Amino acid sequence: MALIIIVVAANVFAQQQGPVVPDNKLYSRFQTEDINNMLSLSPQEIEYWNWFANNGFVVKRANQSVAQKYPPLRFLDKDTKTAGEEEVAYDEASFNIMAYAFEIDIDKTNMYRIGDTGYVIGIYSSSKLVSNYNKYLGR
Repeated sequence: MALIIIVVAANVFAQQQGPVVPDNKLYSRFQTEDINNMLSLSPQEIEYWNWFANNGFVVKRANQSVAQKYPPLRFLDKDTKTAGEEEVAYDEASFNIMAYAFEIDIDKTNMYRIGDTGYVIGIYSSSKLVSNYNKYLGR
């Protein structure tokens, strides 16, 4: 439901910005055919995912005992849409959230640990995503 609200809100913004170009990060999560379908049927959805790929999460340092309380961040198999191997390293410059399996809850941030690195990642709740995306859209 929240994604629908976000997508509708993005419609006006996407139309004002000209053609939407998918961020290369999206190809880690979606098949090329799916991206092409979104581009033709709902380009505002691509605009949202482009924004999410860079703004839909937060990465923080945590001590090992705290980090171990969270489930591991796992790679996403985009063909089967299932979680695979655990991520064991973190490189801020090349990190791509779209390559991982994660869930978005309505009202709470979902936390995952990145191997034994001491890093944890929080995927914002849909309510926070809506608020942040609306700010991005200037609403």
